[in-house]
Amino acid sequence: MTPSMSAATAAVLFLAACSASPPPSAAAEPAASIMPPPIERYTCERGTKLSVKLLGETAEVGVDGAAAVSLPALGKDGTTFSNGRQTLYVKQGVVSWAIGRMAAESCKPD
Repeated sequence: MTPSMSAATAAVLFLAACSASPPPSAAAEPAASIMPPPIERYTCERGTKLSVKLLGETAEVGVDGAAAVSLPALGKDGTTFSNGRQTLYVKQGVVSWAIGRMAAESCKPD
């Protein structure tokens, strides 16, 4: 202990050094989820009904209740998914759907 350090200051420093850090909270590192990604449902301008599950590099899209098709992402931004015939656009929360050469139709969440 230095002459300028009081016994109380030394005790506080000693206790602070000895205290155990609290265990990390569960919120600090999310546990791996076993839940599948959510399926979002949309109704488009021309009445098309979509069920969409975004999986990162692919999108699973069901059209009008049919079995879902897998559409790979085009480019690195992950906003356009297409198999060459069917195309899903997702940009800033806005979803659009196109088949073939038809103009894309805007879709709103159900």
